[in-house]
Amino acid sequence: MGNTTPNRFRPPTRLCCRRASPASAWSRPLVRDARGAHDCIVSPTVKPRDQLPSLFTPEFYRNPYPAYATLRRSDPVHWDEEHQVWLLTRYADVAAALAEPRLARGAGDLKVEAEDPLRRVLSRMMLFSEPPRHTRLRALANRAFTPRRVEAMRPRIQAIVDELLDAIDGRHELDVIANLAYPLPVMVISEILSLPSADLEQFKRWSDDVIAYSAGATEAEGRARESVRALLDYFRELAAHLRRSPDGSIMSALVEAETEGSRLDEEELLANAILLLMNGHETTTDTIANGVLALLQHSDQLDKLRARPSLVTSAVEELMRYDGAVQLRGVRSTRDLQIGGTLIGSGQTVFMVIGAANRDPAQFPEPDRLDIERVPNRHLELGHGIHFCLGAALARAESQIAINSLLARRSYLELASEHLEWKSIPVFRGLLSLPVRSWEPASEQGTGWDPSGSKQGER
Repeated sequence: MGNTTPNRFRPPTRLCCRRASPASAWSRPLVRDARGAHDCIVSPTVKPRDQLPSLFTPEFYRNPYPAYATLRRSDPVHWDEEHQVWLLTRYADVAAALAEPRLARGAGDLKVEAEDPLRRVLSRMMLFSEPPRHTRLRALANRAFTPRRVEAMRPRIQAIVDELLDAIDGRHELDVIANLAYPLPVMVISEILSLPSADLEQFKRWSDDVIAYSAGATEAEGRARESVRALLDYFRELAAHLRRSPDGSIMSALVEAETEGSRLDEEELLANAILLLMNGHETTTDTIANGVLALLQHSDQLDKLRARPSLVTSAVEELMRYDGAVQLRGVRSTRDLQIGGTLIGSGQTVFMVIGAANRDPAQFPEPDRLDIERVPNRHLELGHGIHFCLGAALARAESQIAINSLLARRSYLELASEHLEWKSIPVFRGLLSLPVRSWEPASEQGTGWDPSGSKQGER
């Protein structure tokens, strides 16, 4: 489907290993027939192109939700012949798939090329691991990334946000991404990982290369490999230093983490430090920027949050649901299974379309309406099951503080341009920039705002 260039589109969880290319196998899945008497080749049913929306096109990236709605109504478990993947768009199917142990994210027990640092690192990340390895890695990471430790970071996050907003004080035109949504999570994750502030831009470039490749941009493979080598060298030296001199950071706690006599080996430690760097900023930047854009496009909800900043907790959950940073997650079936009444063959790739599930009217009444007081709001933006986002509490804290603080500092905000450019990546949804015009509050500052999320006088 669509008019994408095939060599730019790669399933995000594919690790090239010592076996034939999975792409050729996906096109003709081998499954057991209902009688179990013999193996047979089963081809998925493909609907005519003119009955289905185009995916992964510039128009799609600008607004994917009409295409999602069409697929969800007409073919909710959809076989995309062009890309040889299944697309799940119903909430129930996506939620079930996220928790389905027969759908794996990584390379399983396949032997990864020993001389390839990029694929070795990806194969050892929690994100691309399954039990029992994932269980052990997650338990060790949880020892370092505790809710109490994240909650204790809120004052520091507020201080960073204040510094960023102070730097643009008095300016009436700004870029929400360049001035706030981008630097905030980079600065926070750098402190978590004990990265030197002078080198933040270099770490961001390295991280962006790996993110682009892991999200499907095959043309970034060479850059990603060199960036992984540089990151491995840095984190290897840092880990050795933290073993000698712990500094109380989450990275230091990760180095020292131990559970049931198990510790992270060096490759696991370095790979998951890189994972934290990757996941610690990209999606949070997009969550903040997408959220601010949604509020600017829904003045009633923006006014409501201004009047009642204590709503920021439910507001951020709704902003994640309404236009989330993570649009899909890719997995591979390890055996034949049924999803939504459709047979998925062993070895096939399945895209769980989070963005579509979060707009499913079967789960969310009036799903295309932004409602910052929506309850319940069991969105899937942060995952579900064993792969639920490790940094969920941190992402929520940064988004809540950034959005409320921006509104506290600026009494009026409006889009400075209607022509917004979106990233052309299927996995993530985010803007390249978000230019806005603003007016600062009048001289008095006692407007009832508290950026932490509570109205003064309501405590």
